[in-house]
Amino acid sequence: MGDTARQPDDFAFAFDSAFAALQVRIESACATATGEWSEQVAAGIRAAFDWVAAEPAAAQLLTNDALAGGSAGFERYERMIAYVAELLEPGRACATHGERLPVITERAMASGVAMLVAQRLSLGKEAELPGIAGEAIQFVLTPYLGGAEARRVAASS
Repeated sequence: MGDTARQPDDFAFAFDSAFAALQVRIESACATATGEWSEQVAAGIRAAFDWVAAEPAAAQLLTNDALAGGSAGFERYERMIAYVAELLEPGRACATHGERLPVITERAMASGVAMLVAQRLSLGKEAELPGIAGEAIQFVLTPYLGGAEARRVAASS
């Protein structure tokens, strides 16, 4: 009963620790970013991708392991997606068409980036993430700013 009984608690602790570390990285990057919401988002994505490249085992817990962990893992994964989606919500005020964006926009953007990270981790290519952060930034910002402005922010951040 020893190891088997502890596994869910061990996963929960490890996930929560990794999630807290990621949150600190993102929030620190957003707080030090000068400028508008879009530049804070760009800084947060870059910081998250740098963290994943440096801490792939922790990032694995937040993505692939959580999704494979049954309902408890999925609940934690959903909490992470909701956190990121909440950080994106202010983008609606930046968009001239924010009221017309689908309700699922923020969750879809957060989930898309999380799946990109999970895929890179599965392939052992997490070191590529900092190099493609600009593309992820453009992807996330496009619904709010349009393609040209999202490209500009991604290139200048």
